[in-house]
Amino acid sequence: MQRAWRDPRRLAFHGLTVLAIVVCVVAARWQWERAHRTEADAVPDGPVVALADLDPLTTFSGMRVRLTGQFDPQHQALVAPRPRVGEPGAWVLTPLLPDDVAGMGSRTAVAVLRGWVPEGSAPVDPPSGSVTVVGVLVADSRQPGAAAVGDPPTLDRVDTGALEALAGYPIRSGWFALQDLAPGAADQPSPLLVTELPGADVGLNWRNAAYAAQWVAFAGFVIFFWVRFRREYQAGRSDQEIPR
Repeated sequence: MQRAWRDPRRLAFHGLTVLAIVVCVVAARWQWERAHRTEADAVPDGPVVALADLDPLTTFSGMRVRLTGQFDPQHQALVAPRPRVGEPGAWVLTPLLPDDVAGMGSRTAVAVLRGWVPEGSAPVDPPSGSVTVVGVLVADSRQPGAAAVGDPPTLDRVDTGALEALAGYPIRSGWFALQDLAPGAADQPSPLLVTELPGADVGLNWRNAAYAAQWVAFAGFVIFFWVRFRREYQAGRSDQEIPR
């Protein structure tokens, strides 16, 4: 019996079994933690790219982009209804003329979603003069039929094409959810919540939860094969001990 425990092959198998189970447990726990994404986890935290450095081939929703220019509050629009925690309200969508474009003959603006205001509240104008904005890029469908109506002009969805028609000058496709504004100003719209961004992955991520379950299943298979090997090994030892 003592020699059986000292069998190098048996010891190696036990060691590999323990290592495999540990790996499976650690991987399952990691996947399970990733499956529970809070709002803080979903906040974009990648590098900030300057607007002029955006490459159309590698640009994607969720990028953080730095914009420097001047807001045009005279042609801003509301996007409603946009309730928040049961309170009716609207988003404030304002054109921004980048500095590297404003001085040129072509006026091409970008759309910045400055935040949320309660229903019936007139949004405070953004700071005048040159400002620096860090915003999260969100893809824009530019679906036909959207138009700003009423006073103040109101859209039923974020649409840079409709904002372009309201402003009377070109606005590039894709809008930016404001994260940071410098210089700041008082009484600005409340920043957009991460959960309000299209495609925000908050809550239980079923894909990662399924991966966690798979790792638990792998650990079960390891234990099953270990038990089977142990029984077959014991049976082989018993056969060898039978006198002939």
